[in-house]
Amino acid sequence: MPDFRFSFLTHKDLPQLRETFLKAFADYVVPVQLSEEQLKDKVEREGIEPSFSVGAFVGEEMVGFILSGLGEWQRRPTAYNAGTGVVPTYRGYGLTQKMYAFLVPKLRESGIEQCLLEVIQDNTPALRAYQSIGLHITRSLHCFRALKQELLLLVEEPEQITISPTGQPDWKTYRCLWDVEPTWQNNIDSIRRSAGQSQTLEARNKHQEIVGYISFFRKNGAVAQLAVDEQWRGQGIGTALLREAGKLVEAPSIMFINIEDTAQTMLSFMQRRHFRLILKQYEMLMPIA
Repeated sequence: MPDFRFSFLTHKDLPQLRETFLKAFADYVVPVQLSEEQLKDKVEREGIEPSFSVGAFVGEEMVGFILSGLGEWQRRPTAYNAGTGVVPTYRGYGLTQKMYAFLVPKLRESGIEQCLLEVIQDNTPALRAYQSIGLHITRSLHCFRALKQELLLLVEEPEQITISPTGQPDWKTYRCLWDVEPTWQNNIDSIRRSAGQSQTLEARNKHQEIVGYISFFRKNGAVAQLAVDEQWRGQGIGTALLREAGKLVEAPSIMFINIEDTAQTMLSFMQRRHFRLILKQYEMLMPIA
């Protein structure tokens, strides 16, 4: 048994963390890239707090980690697992469970009431590890991606609808358009935290009423939220919003990460626009208060 040492991280540990992240995910089911800039964006978007993130060390080598984002989830103070990784050589020692055992007391002392995460459904070892800690599945999520040039967006423009960017998103109105609650990295707080990365477009009718909107991240092409008023669906508004967003996205692809599997209207929209299902995840939650 290796002599593991656990400690909470600081911003100075982020370069070493990135190296460990890349080693831990080198054999992952989905190819993972994480440049320094991408790590910075991830920390910002997901509310990651290094002082609540755990590093597992053998000597001076970081061999595992849990990244913790702090915020509110369903009106309760929550720690979001923004990434857990263990270097392949050190798997099989229960490191995930050990890191949570190190982390949870600090979370409790700080008034955090629950832990939240997502895990790929086919990642059986990780799913079992999380269930053994006490996390339970709350919902099933779908992830999609499409190259911009392959998207089926050449449909008629919706009549008397204008689409324009806004610097002051009207979240109160937007919430009324939702069918389901967005996940952590797509929620309102995440978009607010990363205002420099994100952009929101609104669709308004001739009376200047908001009938739809899209919030997305320009660099990586991830759409955080897309919704159209139920009474205005089927008129091409969602497609028009997606088309305009695509013009502003710097990445070659557009992604929808973690759409709840009960959101049948959105899932149907994905299929019609030629998005490809790339993986399925479970959202998991554990009360610790």
